[in-house]
Amino acid sequence: MVYREIEAEKSLAAGLALPHGQGSYALLLHLAQSQPIEIGRLGSWSLAAGYYLYLGSACGPGGLAARLRRHLSPEKRPFWHIDYLRQAAEVVAIGYLVDPTRWEHRWAAAAAGLPMASILVPRFGASDCRCPTHLLYFPERPTAASLISLLPEAASS
Repeated sequence: MVYREIEAEKSLAAGLALPHGQGSYALLLHLAQSQPIEIGRLGSWSLAAGYYLYLGSACGPGGLAARLRRHLSPEKRPFWHIDYLRQAAEVVAIGYLVDPTRWEHRWAAAAAGLPMASILVPRFGASDCRCPTHLLYFPERPTAASLISLLPEAASS
């Protein structure tokens, strides 16, 4: 797992190098203030200020590079659930694993066990699977060590 602390707009301007292969990824987002957010067919949700960990996969054309660049771009037409949250929240870190296996399901289950993790929006990012959610909420920023140690462990199981 590659983990990077980032500033989204600055990293794109600097030409952040991302792999083009298929893989799974984690986005850590910060929502500065509580607010209602309309999330496509999931409807309107009152989201608390804090940190959100989103787990996803990139198996389509362009792989991880295309998907992560989309998520790092602040302006886009919403398509996925994460696009709606991304309009209000800033990406502060990314993690990814180049591997065609879709690890986001195992990672989401493992991340739900992190201290202070909770589900605020059931089924977020999980409309194509049986996972309860692919988005976990943390009132305080999870440490980089907890994220780095958790995700490779989940991938190796």
